[in-house]
Amino acid sequence: MTSAKTETTAQLQCMQQGGPFKIVHVSKPALGPNEVLIRQRVIALNLVDVKQRDMGILISRWPHVLGLEGAGVIETVGSEVRDLQPGDEVAAWEAGGAHETSWGGAFQERVAVPASFVAKKPRNISLEEAASLPICFVTAVCAIVNSLKITLPFLRGMSTEGQVPSSVLILGGSSGTGAAAIQLLRKAYPSLPILVTSSTKHHARLNDLGATHVIDYKSPSAVADIKAASPGAAGVDVIIDCVSAGASQTDISDVLNPAGSKKYAAVVTGLPFPVREGVNKLEVDAWSMVDMQGGEQLIPSLTKLVEEGTYRVPLPVRVVGLGLEELPNVLDEIKTVSGEKLVVKLN
Repeated sequence: MTSAKTETTAQLQCMQQGGPFKIVHVSKPALGPNEVLIRQRVIALNLVDVKQRDMGILISRWPHVLGLEGAGVIETVGSEVRDLQPGDEVAAWEAGGAHETSWGGAFQERVAVPASFVAKKPRNISLEEAASLPICFVTAVCAIVNSLKITLPFLRGMSTEGQVPSSVLILGGSSGTGAAAIQLLRKAYPSLPILVTSSTKHHARLNDLGATHVIDYKSPSAVADIKAASPGAAGVDVIIDCVSAGASQTDISDVLNPAGSKKYAAVVTGLPFPVREGVNKLEVDAWSMVDMQGGEQLIPSLTKLVEEGTYRVPLPVRVVGLGLEELPNVLDEIKTVSGEKLVVKLN
């Protein structure tokens, strides 16, 4: 008797640190009871993808399937999944494989992920835009709620314990995380002074998202400009550094108000840097979502937030390739892009 043929699916595997990449056909993933299988249509690129390829950040073994997020159509669901069904268009956090889990890796045709890491595609945006949502949204929430202990009352299930800062500085406002953080803070605190750094070409967009003042990070007087724009010109209460700006602008901590909380939340980028004595540096790791109160509701909540206009797609999205085979050719474009989200479409 001939056994049934095993159904396979394609992965783009990074064979070792630094590359090369190779398309490999593997067995279609078996689902756990709370998982869904997504047929990828769009893969979103992140700078972490390049750093994992080049530096092996969070990767314990090779070959490895890179990729943090994407969007597609659900093919099958696990036995205990209730809110999602085959045929649903969805976006998902797909980076589990970098955290010693059995699922994940966006650079493949099909990816199995827990249902709590999935959001139905909002009706008012494209699938390409949906693919850009999960990582920057979660990272911004973790910076605000988990690291800085600032509450976001409009997010269901989140901790309600915390303080309202007197002002916030966001370094790297034109990054996805920066643009997400602006929106979240503005929604929660309509009168909060939100200062932001970016290149001048992004200033109008960041003001539109809710920034109070946008400062040119390239200006030789950036530190003085930030202090001058802060309440009473006394300096800012807290900093969210989305792009490791402190590594190159070593005096940026000087913008903190000496009488404030002096908290500096730095998104983990693989580029460590010190801060001035007396400054409380807090690392921001988006994976902390799995342990935070309300974390399981975060990504699914994106659907309603976007549909009702509470949260907007943080960055314009640009398609830079078609097919898994194009990913190695376009991946390095992420190192020079500014104020855009790059995605690759699959057939």
